[in-house]
Parts: sequence; structure tokens; C-alpha cells
Amino acid sequence: MQSFLLTTIALTAHHAWALEIDLTNVTSINAGAKIAVEHVLTIYGVDNQSVSIPGIFPDPYYWWEGGLAWDSMVRYWALTGDDTYNDLVHDALLWQTGDDFDYMPPNQTKTLGNDDQSTWALAAMTAAEYGFPSPPDVTWVQLAQNVFNTQTARWDAKTCGGGLRWQIFTFNTGYNYKNSISNGNLVQLAARLALYTGNTTYSDWAQRAVEWSQDLGLISEQGQVFDGSSTNTNCSTLNHLQWTSGATYLSGAVYAANLDSLTSADTWQSLVRSLVAGSDVFTSNDILYEVACEPSHNCNIDQLAFKAILVRALANTRDLTFDHQLTASHNESTSISTNGSAVASGSLHDSINAILRTSARAAAASCSGGADGTTCGSVWTNATWDGSYGLGQELSALEVFLANLPAKVLMNANSTTGNATTSGNGTATTDGNGSSTSGSAVVNTNDAVVNGKGSTFALVCGLGMAVALLF
Repeated sequence: MQSFLLTTIALTAHHAWALEIDLTNVTSINAGAKIAVEHVLTIYGVDNQSVSIPGIFPDPYYWWEGGLAWDSMVRYWALTGDDTYNDLVHDALLWQTGDDFDYMPPNQTKTLGNDDQSTWALAAMTAAEYGFPSPPDVTWVQLAQNVFNTQTARWDAKTCGGGLRWQIFTFNTGYNYKNSISNGNLVQLAARLALYTGNTTYSDWAQRAVEWSQDLGLISEQGQVFDGSSTNTNCSTLNHLQWTSGATYLSGAVYAANLDSLTSADTWQSLVRSLVAGSDVFTSNDILYEVACEPSHNCNIDQLAFKAILVRALANTRDLTFDHQLTASHNESTSISTNGSAVASGSLHDSINAILRTSARAAAASCSGGADGTTCGSVWTNATWDGSYGLGQELSALEVFLANLPAKVLMNANSTTGNATTSGNGTATTDGNGSSTSGSAVVNTNDAVVNGKGSTFALVCGLGMAVALLF
């Protein structure tokens, strides 16, 4: 608690209440992120030692949001270097794996959806990609692979021409609905597994799931992502609500666009462009907001966390692409300027960075509530706290703070600390070391510097290439 108070004082030199973050200074961003993390863990119950089951947040939060939170916590460790909470995060991610190591714990059967399960799998993928300390009996990537195997087995070609249903079990409300976040998460999980392992089974499934989503109309030609459709009508009509959580498709597309061996890379790049354009509906003067519920002040508990998903997707798009890759040949060489952006004058990197920086400032301004004066609200466009508080608010703020830190290398099965076993059919195992080849991911950086001074970040690509990015 003492470190929390000192951090708060350091960030609020000009105002008694509010976070003030210097987005050009890594130390300042780290401090702001740490405050959001401590709020998250207070909600989890760490302060009063009320955590009854590791990994699960108390009511009113559903199980999926725990997966989202631990994903953010792994990213916090990777991007800040603060390992204070690693043991807690490690235990949380493992405790909820279930008997078959596939994130289907028996205590969640009444509400377990495909989107819930895959949210935890994506957290495991984040742990694998960043080299988070691995558990003794199973690797992070094996957990993700096991979820992939269970979900592709549920692919339902009997209705709507394919796709995943929202719910896993027939007795749960929503079983007759095929939604974008469940199918988008499958696209993202498959693309990330493909990039990590080099196994084309995963890239094939990413392609299959995204093509189905496009054919059905969940992804429009303009890059809009709609909520879903009912199997009762064989998906003949769509629910046209748009949520920031639909950006999971964007993350999937940008990972897939980095697969050098993929012949359809240009198609994925085109989809990235389209989805970025479609996400414009969620910005107001470069500040992110939840268009379907935020203006009417009726976002529910789940929806308050959705912005974190869009922030991650935008950061992934900025960090895993160069502007020119989205307008030129996939295999064309890239020149890098001294500020770490592509020499080609495409505006993708700059426009996304503007959104993430402006939103981070706005989020910090919203973190001015509660007894400590740093509790984050849900509405960033207000430039002040809106009176709301909770896990989704803190996670969204945390993610947008982290998005302004220098990017880190993503590991694959060939990396020194990576330990994934893969086979030709995409089946996970529980021992052995991976040796397959992954495509190389190219990372851009933003403008944050360490202690006000420039630093050099060397990206080690999947093919052993090193690119020095200066920021």
C-alpha cells in the first residue's frame, strides 16, 4: 500500500485528485499502469485476503472477465518489467484450466460460453508469446491448443453454414446464437497459434472462420463488425449492434498478415485496413467510446470492459505492421526511419497512435474518482470521472496506458524460452520442446522514451532477423 500511495503522489503533483501521465516518459506510464493494476487487484480481493477461488473475480463479474484481466496482467509484466504480481497471475491462470487443461472448469458450466473459454486461451497465448514463467506440467501454448481443439470440434455446419455458437451447452441461454466475439476469438486464437507454431492447421482455421464471418455478414464490406445472428432463422437476419469487442477480428487479422508462408497474406492485410476503418465508429475526436451503450449510460458489467479489447487490437495493429505493408507487396523490404515508423507515408501507424495517445490522456483524466482520487471511470470523453467504477473501467484504462509503452518481442516455438510441442494436426501435447518455424512479426513503436531519453529496441523476428527501432 505504501508504494501505491507514493506512486499516486508522484503522478498528481499538479492536482490533488487525478492521474497525470506523461506519455513521452516510460517511468510515468509505468506508474499510472501500476495504479490501475492495484485497483484491479483490490477488486480481486487481494487487499482484504478475500480471494476464495484463484482466478475468479467476485460478483458481479462473470468468469470471462478474469481471463481478460490476467491477460492484461501478463502484458503489464512484459511491458513494464514489474514482476511483483507474477505468482498471483500464474496461479490464477492455472487454477481455472479444468481437469482437461482446456479452460472448462466444472464450476463454470452454467454460464460457460465459447467466447469465455477462448478469452482465457488468449491469455495463455499472451503468456506464451511473452515468455511468462511456464508451469511445470503443461505449457501456456498447450493450454491454448487444447482450447482450439475443443472449439473447432464444436464448429456447427448444420446451421448457418458453419460458425461457433455463443454458448457451449444446450441448456444455456444464447445457445441458439452465433456471435462475433466467439468466432472472432477463434480467428485470433488460430492466427496466433499459427504464428507461434508455424502449423498450417491453425492458419487454415483462421481463414475458414473469417471467411464464414464475412459470408454471413458479421464482418461487412466496410469493416463493421456486427453482434451476431440467431440459428432459429438460420442466421437470415443480423443483429447490427456494434461493440468494441468485435475488434478481436482485427487482432486476428493482423497476426495472420504476419504469416510469411501464407499465400493469402494480401487478403489479410486488406481485411486489416477494412477493420481499422470500421472501428472509426468507436472514436470521438480520437477518444475511444462504446457507441452502443455509452451515450445512453446503460452499459452493463461486461460491456464496460469491451474497450480493453479494442485498445489491444489497435496496439497490435500498430506494433505488428508497418504502414507500407498494408499498401504494397507483403514481401517487399521495409525501410525504417529514426523514429521507428515506416518511411512510406501511409497513415495507419500515425492515426492509430493518435487514437491511443489521445485516449490514454482522456482515460487518465477519467481516473480521478473514489476515495483515493485515482479510480477510473468508463466515459473517457468527459475529461473527468463519470461516477462509475469497476473492473472493466480499470482494465480499459490499464490497456490504454500499456498501449503507449514501447513494444516487446513476441516469442514463437523456436525462441529460447518457448516450449511448445506441435504436430501436423494441431494437437497439443503435455511435454517436449517445439521446433517448428513461425513467420516473422514486425513491430512498430510509439513515442515513449525511458526517463526522458531515447533508447534502442531490437526486435528478434521469427526467422532470426533483428531490426533496430529507435524511439
